[in-house]
Amino acid sequence: MIAAPSAAKTVAVLSWRSGDGISEMLCHELENLNYLPAPFAYGSPIPEPAAILLSFGPYSQLLPVWQQAAQLPAERRLVVVHWNTEGMPDLRLPMPVMRLLSLQRSRLGLMAHALPEQHGVSRWSRHLLRTVLGNRMARFRYAGDYDYAYRRGWLHVLADTSAVYRRLRASFGLPTLYAPWGATSTWYADLKLERDIDVLWMGTRGSFRRSYLLDRIRGELQSRGVRMHVADNVENPFIFNAVRTEYLNRAKITLNLTRTWYDDNFSRFALAASNRSLIVSEPLLPHCPDFEAGHHYVSAPINRLAENILYYLQHENERQRIVEQAYQLVTTKLHFGHTLKCVLDAAASWPGLILRAIPRQGS
Repeated sequence: MIAAPSAAKTVAVLSWRSGDGISEMLCHELENLNYLPAPFAYGSPIPEPAAILLSFGPYSQLLPVWQQAAQLPAERRLVVVHWNTEGMPDLRLPMPVMRLLSLQRSRLGLMAHALPEQHGVSRWSRHLLRTVLGNRMARFRYAGDYDYAYRRGWLHVLADTSAVYRRLRASFGLPTLYAPWGATSTWYADLKLERDIDVLWMGTRGSFRRSYLLDRIRGELQSRGVRMHVADNVENPFIFNAVRTEYLNRAKITLNLTRTWYDDNFSRFALAASNRSLIVSEPLLPHCPDFEAGHHYVSAPINRLAENILYYLQHENERQRIVEQAYQLVTTKLHFGHTLKCVLDAAASWPGLILRAIPRQGS
């Protein structure tokens, strides 16, 4: 017979939208770690039984989800874990100023989405607030929401893909676990394809800065006969899942540019490196210190990116050396399953949660 699964090993995984690739990947890796994933759609009730709620992003308002978890009966109370993958406000701001603005932006968001009887805000005022706010100052809202939820006891474990952001959050009293994203078997494969794409760009342009740099570098490369495939959902569709794996198997080089000068783009590194496409990037902050420039990827000033791309297109042995070192890093030390286990171990250490193994078939 098959025994019922242990609630203490069941993880409710937030899915932001239908076909959410990250949610599906998390469920896959949870199963590999002998957990039972229970995905649920944003806006839906949290499934039961479960002991851990795992969210990521965020890609919309998270506080209502965490408030829902906090209002569960004591016997159903969850350890709430969030894995931040989004950026912070401009790092040039003094920390006290950043925190003050973040808390105020979070407060406005709460007012805009609160029930009419809460915060003394009418339905019309809430609608006006939502219209005016939209997604403005989203990075301030993320930071303020984390602070607010942690102080209220709604958020128990906060993980961040960036070591830089982890240190900043800890500096104003928000304990944060550094948890970089590495390779996952659902995102890579050796398809034995010809590398017939010189340079690949994938993702939204996202900001004037990145769009300008992308067009500039592509122009420099085109003038020297180098072909770039741009999957920005304008010229060509975005690429996901198996299609993305195919393109990365065909691309000799994947170009990395950030929306702002301080952004964390290392999840893109895990995708490219695991599919053995060389990453050529503008200089980055040490969000993921395990990635070493010159050893796992190529870093160059913006005015020398095209020159470096040309060099590594012409020197395949050197390109392959870096590619193989990056592949080994993301599929071993930084493998996503290892990092996810660290996050789950942090959840397991939360007071009152005792993890037990899921009974096996026939036990």
